[in-house]
Amino acid sequence: MRKRMALFAIVGFLLGNNIMAQEIDSTLAVSGNVHILRLQKSYRLGEGLLIRSSVGRITFNQSIQTAFIDSSNNGFSNNNTGFSYKRARLTIRGNIFDKSITFNARVNLSSNYASATTGSRSFNNELEEALIQYSPSPTHTFNIGLRADYIDTREIRIEGEDQDFISRSATSSAFDAVFDYGIRYVGKYNIGGRQILKPYLSLTTGESRAGLQKNYGGLKYGMRLDYYPFDDFSHGGDARAIDEEREPTPKLVIGAVCSINKGASSAAGVNGGRYLYGDVNQNIVLPEYTKCIFDYLFKYRGFYSMGNIVNTSAVVPTSITGSYKVSGAFTPFTGLSSHQIDSTVRSYLNLGTGFSFQAGYLFKSNWSLSGRYSFLNNDVYTASFASFNKNYSVVLTKYLSGNNLKVQAEFDYSQLQTDLQSTTTKGTCIGQLMFSVNL
Repeated sequence: MRKRMALFAIVGFLLGNNIMAQEIDSTLAVSGNVHILRLQKSYRLGEGLLIRSSVGRITFNQSIQTAFIDSSNNGFSNNNTGFSYKRARLTIRGNIFDKSITFNARVNLSSNYASATTGSRSFNNELEEALIQYSPSPTHTFNIGLRADYIDTREIRIEGEDQDFISRSATSSAFDAVFDYGIRYVGKYNIGGRQILKPYLSLTTGESRAGLQKNYGGLKYGMRLDYYPFDDFSHGGDARAIDEEREPTPKLVIGAVCSINKGASSAAGVNGGRYLYGDVNQNIVLPEYTKCIFDYLFKYRGFYSMGNIVNTSAVVPTSITGSYKVSGAFTPFTGLSSHQIDSTVRSYLNLGTGFSFQAGYLFKSNWSLSGRYSFLNNDVYTASFASFNKNYSVVLTKYLSGNNLKVQAEFDYSQLQTDLQSTTTKGTCIGQLMFSVNL
C-alpha cells in the first residue's frame, strides 16, 4: 500500500505541473485543468512509458523473461522439466527539478531470488535497486542506495535483459554478490588521444540486500579501474553483451577490480547474516573476505568476446570460538583446534579461483550464435560451490527488436569434478528456451 501511495504521489505531482502531451488515448483532470497523457511519438520497445513535465520526467519500464527448462544428470534419459520466470521487473527512472539529480527504483516479482535461509536474515526478494544519483559534471557521478555493484565481474555490469546467455556463468554465480547498499563514485578521464580511464569507488555493507535489515559485519571497500584504449563504445555498448551497434572500429575495455569485505557473513556476500561467529564473550567476530578480478570486453563488426578471472581469499580471526545458528543460539566449537576452527569457517566461504570466456557473432539477419566456457577451482577447505567445475554453454538467439524482444535457445553442460563422478553420473545437461520482452 505504501509503494502504491508513493507512486501515485509522484505521478500526481508531475501532473499538477503542466505535463506535456505525448501520445496515449487518455485524459486526466487535475486542479480543474484537462491534460493529455500520451506515449512519445517515436516509441520503440524498451523505451517505456514517459511522463514529462516542466519540472522533470519519469520513465516506467516493464521487462518479462519466461523460460522452459529441461534438465538431466544422465544424458536426458531421466528428465526434469518445468517453467520459470527468469525476470519480471518494473523499473522507475527519472529526475525532478534538477537534471543532475536522478533516481532509480526497481522491483523483481520473480521468486528466483528467494533466500535459502529462513527468519529475519532472509533478504527482500522483490527490491533490487533503489538509489539517488548526482552528476555535478558529465565526468563525475555519485550515487547512494541499493544497486548491482561495480566491483563484481563484468557480467554483472550488464543487465540480465541485455545478456547474451539465458543463465549467467558459473564464475558469476559462484563469486558475484550482485546487489549491495552503499555509496559510490564513477569518473571518466581522457588520458590522451582516444584513451579513456574510468575509475569506480564503492563503499557498501557487504551484506547484499540483507544489509537493509542489519549489517552484521564491517563495511566492504572496493575499486574498479576500466581502461579503454580505443575510445568509448558506441551508444553505451559496453553495457550490453552482443555487438548490437556493429562497431566499425575495434572497441576494447580492460578492467581490474579489488574488494575487501571487513566482516563477511555469507558465502560470497549474497545473503548477509547467514554465517555468524563469536568470541569467548559471544561478541560477533567475522572473517575478512578479499576478491580480485581481471576482465575485458571486445567488440568489432558484430563479433564480441568477454572474459574474466576471479580469485578470492579470506583471513579468519583467531578469536573465533563458536558459531551462531539461524535461530540465534550460540554453539561453541568444543574440542576443535585453532586450525580446525579456521578450516570450519573457510568451509562456508566461496574461496578459490574462477575463469570464464564467452564469444559470439551477430549476423545481419539478427540471428546470433555464441559459446561459453567456465572453470572453477575451489580452495581445499572451502564450500562445495565448485562441485561442477567445468561448464559449457551454447546459445542461439533471434533478435526481433534488439534485446527488447528476443527468443533464445540454450544448451548447458556442467561436469562434475573427477573424484565426484560415478558410472551413471558425470554431469548435468540443461536445455532452456526463453522469450524476453522489454516494454
